Amino acid sequence: MSEPNTRATTTYLDACAVLSLYATRHMAEILSMVPGQVAISDLVAGEALYVWRIVDGKRERLLIDLASLVADSTLSVLTTDDEGVLQTFVDLTVDLDDGEAMTAALAIHRSGVLVTDDKKAENLLAARVQIRSTLELIKAWADTASIDGPELRLALSAVYERGYQPPKGHPLKAWWDLTLRDR
Repeated sequence: MSEPNTRATTTYLDACAVLSLYATRHMAEILSMVPGQVAISDLVAGEALYVWRIVDGKRERLLIDLASLVADSTLSVLTTDDEGVLQTFVDLTVDLDDGEAMTAALAIHRSGVLVTDDKKAENLLAARVQIRSTLELIKAWADTASIDGPELRLALSAVYERGYQPPKGHPLKAWWDLTLRDR
């Protein structure tokens, strides 16, 4: 009997997704709502080192610690020596940062889902891999777990503080604006 193909349901997060999800203070809960496995490349782990937070009116860096997520298998950190993945990675580094390129290469070769908020990556990869945005994951968590009001505003405000806002054409821009309206 052959091993089941669990790679088809793996969701691969790039660095911007890790930063935004970590900033929410609900990364474990959000990732638990994602079907299948969730993974990052070792390059992303090396890039996503801290998020910015506003503490007492001052902007401070908070180190990202993914150890508990890895320890309880909520998140996997992957390295690869697969020649196909590595060749695609090299090809993609012409247009993308290393972490995004490796994440995309893994998602492409393993038939996974790529989570990115980088418009350039979305445009370049849309025909090659399924793409979701970080806000899609956050909204799915909020809807499934009935998170709304102050808790959801706080999570999205933290994403904003870390430096992300959805662009005008983002499908969840109106939801973002409505949720943060009373911030």
